[in-house]
Amino acid sequence: MRIAMLALSDFETDSRVRRAADALAERGHQVDLFCVASKVATSEPRYPSVNISRLGISRRRAGTSRYAFEFVAFFLWALAHVTARHLRRRYDVVYVHNMPNFLVFAALVPKMGGASVVLDVHDPAPELVASIHGGHPPGWLLRLARVEERVSLSIANAVITVNESMRRRMVALCPTRVPVAVVMNLPDPTRFVPPPMSPGSRNGHHLVYSGNIAYRNGVDLVVRAVGQLADEFPSLRLRVIGDGEAASAVSALARDLGVGERVEFLHWVPYEQLPRLVADATAGISPQREDIFGSLVFSMKVPDYVSLGLPVICSAIPTMRHYFTDDELLFFEPGSTDDLAAAIRKVLTDPAAAQERAARARQKLERLDPSAQEETLISTVEASRRSR
Repeated sequence: MRIAMLALSDFETDSRVRRAADALAERGHQVDLFCVASKVATSEPRYPSVNISRLGISRRRAGTSRYAFEFVAFFLWALAHVTARHLRRRYDVVYVHNMPNFLVFAALVPKMGGASVVLDVHDPAPELVASIHGGHPPGWLLRLARVEERVSLSIANAVITVNESMRRRMVALCPTRVPVAVVMNLPDPTRFVPPPMSPGSRNGHHLVYSGNIAYRNGVDLVVRAVGQLADEFPSLRLRVIGDGEAASAVSALARDLGVGERVEFLHWVPYEQLPRLVADATAGISPQREDIFGSLVFSMKVPDYVSLGLPVICSAIPTMRHYFTDDELLFFEPGSTDDLAAAIRKVLTDPAAAQERAARARQKLERLDPSAQEETLISTVEASRRSR
């Protein structure tokens, strides 16, 4: 099949988009990926049948006006390019990654010409809007997000989403004829490989966080916990890999708490470089706050950490507890700096128990089976075409 894939994200750093394109190309399909400019050094796709076209802007996780500009600019660019390419050589499927959901309307001409539309819902739009506005968004904006989501879903021939909580949510919203499949965010075992490490490289007190730096993701909680534990553990360090609208605030917080020299901030890096920057940590942290959005999240960071053999300290949000137990992850009360600090202390003072928990988590990850997730994605896309 010939597939147009749309993603308002960066091929180099968005592992979900990259895995989807690779999986479909490996099965023998031709993928034209439409995305934005990279924040890091660009890299070649794994397969020659993945052709990348980029809009000359990069994602900047800033205020509402910037989000609106990015959404509209990318939509108009994708609409023009997908339509033009379809008229020259017809697409069989248009695969759209949200946010925003309304990117499905860039597929209108291919859909009228017989192509199917697959919507991959990474994030629930109304809940994300509510979370960004502290749980109290303007009423008109929340209503708009709900309408945008429902209308976009009505265009799709199939829906893919990220976990079981999201699947149930999507089933309740989708027309009855539209199948909804779960494809979890699990690391590609052929790309996310632990680097060789010298003996004792994890003997220090080194924590790591990788991902978007936003209030809802709780990076500030980790910095506060480091501040609480600084005197008790003089060698304690935190490495933050990523960027976001709260990056400057979190950096300022570290300085204000007197731990600025203990917190290292790195920007986004290509997905393949993450193991080198993560694998030597004592523990990986996923500090998601629990709110209307956070309760639906399956943190991509957790399986990345687990696959590298790291003990994981994780916010006890419902979706993470659905997939992992207390014997596999060290959970802490969402939003609680004190409970997070206690969990960090537990890992640092009892590394043997932490490693046993990490080993059990890795066994669970193997049972979730990344290859099965990939097969679900491929079969859903192929079935969407046959159902037309």
